[in-house]
Amino acid sequence: MAIKPTLRKYAPILIASLFTLFIPAVLYSLRQKQMLSPQQTIRQRAYSYPSMVKYSYYWPNTKKEIKERVDKEELKKIDRAYCGRDRCKFLLPIVITEQESKAQMHFRQLAFLAGKIGRTIVLPNVYNSHLGACLPYPFDFYYDQETWAKENERFFNYITMDDFKAWISERQAVGLDPTAQEIFVQGTQKSKLLAKFKNCFRSSFDFSGRPIANYQLLDTSHPTRKDGNITQIMMSLLSDEAREHEYLGNSDKPVDVINLFYDRRFKFIENPEAQKPVPYSPVLVKMADDISSQLRPYMAIHWRMERLEPVSNLLPCAKDLIEKIHEIDPSVHKHPNVFLLTDYPHLLNTTGARPESSSFTRNQLKPEHHEAIRHLYEHLNITLTSTNNLPIPYDELPKQNWNIITISTGKYKDRSVLGIIDKLVAIKAQWFFAGKPGVCAKTSSFTGRISLSRLNAFRHGDKNIVVPLQTFNLPQGNL
Repeated sequence: MAIKPTLRKYAPILIASLFTLFIPAVLYSLRQKQMLSPQQTIRQRAYSYPSMVKYSYYWPNTKKEIKERVDKEELKKIDRAYCGRDRCKFLLPIVITEQESKAQMHFRQLAFLAGKIGRTIVLPNVYNSHLGACLPYPFDFYYDQETWAKENERFFNYITMDDFKAWISERQAVGLDPTAQEIFVQGTQKSKLLAKFKNCFRSSFDFSGRPIANYQLLDTSHPTRKDGNITQIMMSLLSDEAREHEYLGNSDKPVDVINLFYDRRFKFIENPEAQKPVPYSPVLVKMADDISSQLRPYMAIHWRMERLEPVSNLLPCAKDLIEKIHEIDPSVHKHPNVFLLTDYPHLLNTTGARPESSSFTRNQLKPEHHEAIRHLYEHLNITLTSTNNLPIPYDELPKQNWNIITISTGKYKDRSVLGIIDKLVAIKAQWFFAGKPGVCAKTSSFTGRISLSRLNAFRHGDKNIVVPLQTFNLPQGNL
């Protein structure tokens, strides 16, 4: 059969295109076979990814000059000093998405996971209600790390960020950068949040021969049997076997540091100890105790207004809240103080005031937000917190019923500690009110943490807790 002139004309182009697709795959395969020893080839064939995990990868643009002769005993000496064993293996949380209440839940999961896979968890830094290795302030600014670590020492080992950086420096001083691999763990959809973050440790490690791995897997609060055991899946994905499987090199040593980028929503560790919140810093607890002593007896109100729809619910919800407060038995206390926790600006509409949540912007504030808050301070004597980083514009605030307690954050300029202090003050209140989720307020893990702590105290006979939680709703006529 004769070839048509058109096909004959474009045949060379088609053949060239096929070669451009085929040759890179062949070269990668040859490169992999050339760089792997027979033992590594056997190990790679033995590992397979869990069936419900979507795996992808790309190569980092990094090169390291490897020192050929390194004193192995010197390396062991360094690692023993920091890890208590001949070889340090770390899990470093570069990024944990979500804000403090949920972020620390994810971190607890990762700490217990590190223990299960034989790695030491690096305590992340903190700032602006987030946790991550590249943030500016130490873990113990927010948390009581010593108490928490001691309570869980049978489950995992930890290292502070300062000690971790010192370990890196000592390893580099003898001429061998720690080996590392970047791993992204996310839900079934690729995370847009993780793509925004850069790894500030990129220049500290040797990433050669190790791809940047992306793992996508089911993220649900109630996995079924067909979904598999999420704990076992996570252990498999971060295991030494998976690292060896993805490695193109001759070393038989496990990678030193897993650089983890983490964006998931639900927990996967079943250990009850992993569900207990990390206790907060004694300094922050003391501040909260002082405020509680000033206010007692008092009620706390948590009202998260951000992204609530429709905003027309806000004023009716405020009216229902006032009504429920007035229903409190006057024989208990006629006029208890009111401590307000809200993402609405604590300094109202004063110059430079902005919402308390980093994700709640000024242009999202509507007249309905202002009306609801105004209704509160027209009927209740409100107390709130604010940092003392800037002067309080008292002349622009209401003359009565809007009281500001200033908080010093010391050398750390992080106004998000107000959220932690507010939470601790609310936990110790005699009464606690929160908006009905989806009607008067957005669903909030912050509210959940407060109400759970209060309910546990109430069940254990804490006489200080009168009402663990009461929700305010739309009045009957508005339903």
